Amino acid sequence: MKKNKNVIIFSDTHDWHSNQLKKELKKLNCKVSCLSLDDCFINTKKKYNIYIPGYVNKLPDGCFIRTIGKGTFQQVTKRLTILHALKKLKVVLFNDIKCIEKSTDKSMTTFLLSHNKINTPNTWVPEKLNKANKIIKSLIKKKNQVIWKPLFGSQGKDLKIIKNKKINKNNEEVYYLQKFENIKVKFEKKWQDYRILVCNNKIIASMIRKNKKQITNIGQGGKPFRFNTPRYIKKIAINSTKIVNADYAGIDLIKDKNNNFQVIEINSVPAWKSLQKVTKKNIALVLAKSFIKKIK
Repeated sequence: MKKNKNVIIFSDTHDWHSNQLKKELKKLNCKVSCLSLDDCFINTKKKYNIYIPGYVNKLPDGCFIRTIGKGTFQQVTKRLTILHALKKLKVVLFNDIKCIEKSTDKSMTTFLLSHNKINTPNTWVPEKLNKANKIIKSLIKKKNQVIWKPLFGSQGKDLKIIKNKKINKNNEEVYYLQKFENIKVKFEKKWQDYRILVCNNKIIASMIRKNKKQITNIGQGGKPFRFNTPRYIKKIAINSTKIVNADYAGIDLIKDKNNNFQVIEINSVPAWKSLQKVTKKNIALVLAKSFIKKIK
């Protein structure tokens, strides 16, 4: 067995996360390439039928998937094909392509959560605008709020709290609608939710995200605070990770009006910069060690 591992970090933007991972992987005797999935493509004239910069007649030992990147439906499909091809070629993926597909599509994530009896908000994903508006009208009539999310998206971008009884047609013509738990922490006058980072079925770090706005994502102005995770929340987070077979995942939860926790998302390519601010653990090192262990 080779002592040194040749690994790739795939990300469309190599930021703080890539730098932290690269530093820790190098300490673990890895040769690290930082690439984007749009750098790679199927090429049947190549030895392995795939072009990867820096890998002429060889393959990497493993690939750490940080982001897939924005793109058209065809571009994203092509990038996922690269991951499917690498898996077929026995290259270790962290996370696996099937995990990424299950959790990137919010509707599939929601189906799996509900199917596995994990508490998650009531959700509807119609294609027809008139059906979406009927659902919204019915919910608002019962004094519920609705959150409209893009089917594919992250960092709280393009989330909308629906306050009227009608929405307009969007370009994608898919409407991911979820009952919104509009619970504000009264004494702080802020909204909050929870992010739990799981790796190898263990809790690595947890935080509460708080914001003066209803959308609490860090990318939308939310602030991280330390959260001592109760045992039953740990169980929910770990079970959520298991249903998509994630090596690591960020589990997002929210409290409902009955004080019960609901899982709102499973993130298979989670950021952890804010989590690092509320824990003494070196998260990049934990992830790097887990990745290398999977390769062995």
